[in-house]
Amino acid sequence: MDLALLQTFADVARRGSFAAVAREDGVDPSSVSRRIAALEQALGFVLFDRTTRRLALTEAGRIYLDRVEAITDALAEAADTARDAVTEPSGLLRVTCSVAFGERWLVPHLAGFRAAYPRVRVELILSDAQIDIASEGIDVALRLGPGVEGAFVVSKLFDVAYRAVAAPGYLARMGLPGQPSDLAGHDGLLFALPRFGSAWQFRAGAGDPPVDVQPRPAFAMSNALALRRAAIEGMGVALLADWTIAEDLASGRLVDLFPGMEGSATGFDAAAWTVYSSRAYMPARLRAFLDHVRAAGRGQAGGGFRFAVAGPD
Repeated sequence: MDLALLQTFADVARRGSFAAVAREDGVDPSSVSRRIAALEQALGFVLFDRTTRRLALTEAGRIYLDRVEAITDALAEAADTARDAVTEPSGLLRVTCSVAFGERWLVPHLAGFRAAYPRVRVELILSDAQIDIASEGIDVALRLGPGVEGAFVVSKLFDVAYRAVAAPGYLARMGLPGQPSDLAGHDGLLFALPRFGSAWQFRAGAGDPPVDVQPRPAFAMSNALALRRAAIEGMGVALLADWTIAEDLASGRLVDLFPGMEGSATGFDAAAWTVYSSRAYMPARLRAFLDHVRAAGRGQAGGGFRFAVAGPD
């Protein structure tokens, strides 16, 4: 049996699409379809039910996949083990995180990683949807919440917290709030996401009771980058993650309204996390990437923003 055909079959089953596998392999979708047809002919049974709208495993295909995945995973691990023994880290590394976290935090750190490991090719999938790590072939996810199901390793990258911020121009018009309760009279820039309510909380320290505040709703947006831009444009007060607005605070584009207080819209003590599959052998390229972002995370934690926010993506 041609092992390349087995790998193609496993990839198509995981992705649920000939086109997705073709894009990853850099070939035409018809080429992937021909490989599957050749495997089905050799086996003597159909692996996929094909319609114009969907591609699904047959019962025989599911049974075959259960056996084949163990073989293809073992072969991939064997190749990684041998390659790592004789070469520097190399190969494709698939990483996912939210759009805002990728644009504001991760991408600026990728140049240093590329310089240190030029043979590693990074494919960064930015999405605000919760991508299925296993089925999408993701090596590591960076997330702002550790909740995952399955055999995954979850490790804290750095602590985050919210900062209430506004532009100098807005404060010149509306006045500087002296305490969180004053935000009830200010325009609020809110997250239009189910897990974020319209009420914000602030506390002076971990042992202090939080103060609930509900700013005057002005705009609701589903993306942290859009809220950051709205705040910079003087449209109101936003509650954003420190990794989103650290440069803006340093430059004076935005003002931290309550420097000595923690803020939250979902709960305190949040963090950024790395999530990756639990397996016996970790490829050198993944180990190198984790070491790199963890070092960057330590710099974030010690960068002077003590109350860094687990702001929304």
